[in-house]
Amino acid sequence: MPERIDGAEVRYRIGEISRLTGVKAGTIRFYEKCGFIGPVERSANHYRIYHQRHVFQLRVCRLVFGGYVNKRLRKESLKVLEASVGWNPAAYERESINYLKAVEEDIERAEKAIALCMGQMRGEEIQYSEEIRYTKKQAAAITGATPEAIRNWERNGLLGRYEPYQRRAYGQELLNRMYVIRLLLDTGYSMMVIRAFLQAYEEGRPEEAERLLTNPREGRELCYRSDRYLEELLCLREKAIQLKRMSTEMKN
Repeated sequence: MPERIDGAEVRYRIGEISRLTGVKAGTIRFYEKCGFIGPVERSANHYRIYHQRHVFQLRVCRLVFGGYVNKRLRKESLKVLEASVGWNPAAYERESINYLKAVEEDIERAEKAIALCMGQMRGEEIQYSEEIRYTKKQAAAITGATPEAIRNWERNGLLGRYEPYQRRAYGQELLNRMYVIRLLLDTGYSMMVIRAFLQAYEEGRPEEAERLLTNPREGRELCYRSDRYLEELLCLREKAIQLKRMSTEMKN
């Protein structure tokens, strides 16, 4: 049983905190080694001794490492974990809010990309009017990509032709293309297949474009992949909501 000495905080042995949190003892030791939980004291006979903060931090670890969707969201979730390890309530609240916001933004982007991608596969025409143009940095912020990723997409021919070393502006048509590229990359399609898909669509061959995304060599069909991806994002949102709610516990 957990022990309380002279009215002090409850202390746990590794087996006790493992049963309490549902995290295996070996995983707890791994988290300690990686710095995912705060420093752990040792008893006179060298047993690990854990406190209530460690219970909280292990709950955070379970929610943060409970699912992987993309690099951007993993980066945001690790900021929550870092604030938990440092036991900084203000930073934890801020980062958990930012993480939830990032997940919700990706859900919105994924839903838009799915609609665009399915429309392209059906050969639907999208009319674009002259509108605001964005810099690479602005386009990255809107689509959830990074400027480096956009440069890489350009080098691989995913964003149409452009003059090298020429400052480029991005309209809504290219932003929509970026949404689609992100979705396809996040659901496991290769750059080569994405480039071929976009080229087939541009050349008015929607049947060929659809075949490229449902080719057995590339795995599952797009509709299944995109539905699964959106399902994982929605699951991640529930975990992000739990992380945000835990900020009240940390303050108290």
